[in-house]
Amino acid sequence: MKRREISLSNEDKEMCSVSGCGKPPKRSLPRKRVEKVGSLTLQGSNRKVHLCSDCYRIFKKETKKDRAMESLGR
Repeated sequence: MKRREISLSNEDKEMCSVSGCGKPPKRSLPRKRVEKVGSLTLQGSNRKVHLCSDCYRIFKKETKKDRAMESLGR
């Protein structure tokens, strides 16, 4: 049986990838998708970007038109 390890220390906790934001992440998205939004400045160079709920809300508002156009093209 596989067991999941739970870390109780604060050392390995990830933070939001937006510079200046230190909140815990709620979502992770591809970096290329988030870089299209000009108002969010990212730190680090990982392929996945972790966003807190506030930064994810900004991302959703900025990409609303693009997501609507993608769904129409399906």
